[in-house]
Amino acid sequence: MIKGSTTQHVFLVLALSLFSSFSIAIPQLNIDPEEGVSTNSPSEQPPRASLVSAGQVKPDPVTDMSASAEKINAAFWLKKLRTALRESHFEAGIMRQKGQKTESYQWLHGTVGEGENKVEVERVSQLVGGVGTMIRRDNTIAFFDSKKEPYAVQGNSIRNFMPPIFYRNAGELIDSYQFVLVSKSQIAGRSAQLIRIESIKRQTYNFWVWIDVESGLPLRMVYVDDEGEAVEQIVMMHLSVYNQHTEEMVKLSTMELPEAPAAVAANQQTNNWIISHIPKGFELIKSDRHHVSISREVSDYYLFSDGLVEFSIYVQRPLDNFTSPVVLTDGATSFVMIHAGGFDVTVIGMIPPETGFEIAKGVSAK
Repeated sequence: MIKGSTTQHVFLVLALSLFSSFSIAIPQLNIDPEEGVSTNSPSEQPPRASLVSAGQVKPDPVTDMSASAEKINAAFWLKKLRTALRESHFEAGIMRQKGQKTESYQWLHGTVGEGENKVEVERVSQLVGGVGTMIRRDNTIAFFDSKKEPYAVQGNSIRNFMPPIFYRNAGELIDSYQFVLVSKSQIAGRSAQLIRIESIKRQTYNFWVWIDVESGLPLRMVYVDDEGEAVEQIVMMHLSVYNQHTEEMVKLSTMELPEAPAAVAANQQTNNWIISHIPKGFELIKSDRHHVSISREVSDYYLFSDGLVEFSIYVQRPLDNFTSPVVLTDGATSFVMIHAGGFDVTVIGMIPPETGFEIAKGVSAK
C-alpha cells in the first residue's frame, strides 16, 4: 500500500474508482490471432436470429457468392459500418468485458422524420450502477444521473464504447494503422466480416471489429495487445434491427433536454509545458486549466485523440510521499502517474501502460 498525503490519496482513489465496475464470473474469451475466431464452445441453446452471444464465433460455412461486390477492401466495410451507425434503427444489449469484470448497457438508435425535419436520436443506458443514461439528439448529448443535476454538451456521437472514428472517415487512421481484411465468421447465426486495425508503431493497441454483413452494425470489438491477447472487448449480446423508427425513438426526438452551452475555445492558456512524446496520429483535442474535482488541485489538462482512442495528461504541483511511478490498468485503460522534476504528470487513456509511461516522461517545463 502506498502512503502519502490526503491529496495524493484522493488521486489514487479517483484512479481506483475509474478502474472499478460491476463484476461477475464469466468464461474467458480467447482469440486466435490468425483467424480472429473465439476458441470457446458455442452455447448449447440454439441462438435466435436476432441474438448475438459472447463466445459464439465460428468460421462461416457459407460460400461468399458476392465476394466481388462485398469483399473489395476494408474501406468498403468501414463505410458500411459508418452508414449503419448513422442511419439504422436498432436496439442492442452491450457487454463490455475487462478481464473478469463486465459492464452492461442498453443501446438504442434511430432517426425520426424526413428531409430537413429528420432527427437522429440515440440512448445509452448502463444497466447496473455506473454513469446513468446518456441521450443524444442530433448534436446535443444530455447526461442523466440520479445523483446529479442533468446537463448537456455538444457532440455528434456518444463516446462510450464506440470509437468516434467510426462516425467519420476511418481512412484518417491510414498513417498510424494498417487495415487487414480477414475471413468472415458466424456470430450466433449472423455472418460477420472481421476487420483488423493494426497499430504500425505498436504504441497503441490493435483493434478488431466484426461487422454484421446484413446490417453493417458492430457485433464485436476487441482491443488486442502485441501478443494477440484480448485486453478488453465489447460484444452485442442481442440485436434487434427495425425497418423504421419505434415509438421509443419518437419519444426521444421530442423529449425535453438540458440546453447545451455554446462551444468554447478548446485550448486555453496551458502553454507551460513541452510534451515531446506523442504517438503518431494523435492530435490535441482540448487543453485547459481547471480544478480537479474533490481535491480542488489546480491542474493543466490536455486531451489527445487519434479518432480510435484517447488519452489525457494532467500536470500539477508535486504530491508528497508517493513512490513514482504509479501504474494501474483496467482492461485497455491505463493510469500512469510519475514525479517529473518539480511537478507530477498523470496520463490516463486507452493505451498500453508502456506508452503512457513514455508520454509522462516526455513532459517538461518550458
